[in-house]
This record gives sequence, structure tokens and C-alpha cells, in this order.
Amino acid sequence: MRFLKVFRKTFLTPLKPRTSFSQCSEDLIVEQFFISLIKKKKKGVYVDVGSHHPKRGSNTYKLYKLGWSGFLIDLEDDKVLSAKLARPRDCVIKAAISDKNEKATIYTSGKFSTNTTISNEITKNDESYKKIGVIETECLDQILQKHNCPLNFEFLSIDVEGNDYKAICGLSLKKFKPKLICIENYSAQGGIDALINSEIHLFLSSHGYDLIGLTGPSTLYTNLSSK
Repeated sequence: MRFLKVFRKTFLTPLKPRTSFSQCSEDLIVEQFFISLIKKKKKGVYVDVGSHHPKRGSNTYKLYKLGWSGFLIDLEDDKVLSAKLARPRDCVIKAAISDKNEKATIYTSGKFSTNTTISNEITKNDESYKKIGVIETECLDQILQKHNCPLNFEFLSIDVEGNDYKAICGLSLKKFKPKLICIENYSAQGGIDALINSEIHLFLSSHGYDLIGLTGPSTLYTNLSSK
């Protein structure tokens, strides 16, 4: 009898596959973080900076499918149009996010590329990047205030190809208090010591955010006082 019970548990228990739309399964961590809200069918707000494709590789599409909504921000016309077509419930914004207002050159390595950036550091030694335009950068504070984003929104995702530190510096974390932040940090590729000494980590730590997850180049932080 015991053998049959163990056999049943081992081979007959149904598997429950979990679908991820993110590049490195970031959305599975996000889903687990907000599981209590999701189980109660409560709908939160997200801000997705560098949203790229509205579904493929998206850190917020899983939440959108659960009924959440928010703000999708990207600097290319085709990506903005794609987001408007696929996610009508969201507020889609064309903007280049940085820590101040200034003219910036847009570089890309291909049409609808995931690597489009305004970071000179990323592009200066890579001949695959081509200039495709110039844009006036804006701070995230300005964008969120303009579009009446709630101060205590649930989730912030930042993936802007090397300009991530400047993007987070353009948000006042004394005013806006996202409960969970997922931000790309290339320093993570150098190991944990490089990560905890990086500008992004030191900035978020100074504002009370603790590192709770790491997957690929993405790092996840929460401020327990904002939960």
C-alpha cells in the first residue's frame, strides 16, 4: 500500500507548468511576490520602462493578463504602436528616460531590436550600432506626475540597455514608492561583489530597498516599509 502511494505521488501527480513571458523568467518571481494580491483578484499598477515588445520578453505582460494595468514607456515609434495595439488597457508613452532633460542620440543594432539605447558607453566600441535619431530625455518623475501615476504603485520594471542607473536616479523614491523594482544591472555579470558595489545597488540600498532576487542581468528589490 505504501509503495502504491509513493508511486502515485512520484508518477501520477499532475504537473503544473508555469508560463513565463520574460527573458529570464523575471515575471515568475514578480508573480510570486504579489501572490496574495493575485489570489484575492486585486489589480495593481505597474510601470514598465523600456517595455520593448508588449508580450515577448515582457516583465509585465503576465500581470496584464491577470487584469493589472499601468504605463508602458519606450523611445521607438514602432514599439509604442505595437504596445497600443496589443495592450489597450495600458497607458503607452513614447519617451527616453534619464536623470535630466537633454538631447540624446538614439542607437540601435537592428529594426525592433532589444538593444536600442541612448547610452554612449554601450555603443562606443560596437560597430553594429547605428544612429537612428535624436530625442529629448525626460525624468521618470516628470512622466509619472504628468500621467497621474499612483504614488504607491506595485511594480516598476526598468530595462533601458545601459542607461538604467540614470533612469532610476530620475525617480524620487521619497515621493514614489513602488513595492517591487526589477532593474537590469550589467554589474551582476561580474558576480555578487560587483553587484553589491554597483551604482544601482548602492542607490537603491540608500533608499531602503533590499535585494531579493537575481536572474540573468535583472535584479529585484523591495522596500518592506512600502508593502
